Amino acid sequence: MEVNILAFIATALFILVPTAFLLIIYVKTVSQMINLNET
Repeated sequence: MEVNILAFIATALFILVPTAFLLIIYVKTVSQMINLNET
């Protein structure tokens, strides 16, 4: 069974893009919470 490189790239992007998006939102939210708690 050959691995279709285009399909592999598409799958990787399909997984990585939303994950990165959620991580960015999570980090922003956590940093805001820390800033609110400090004041």
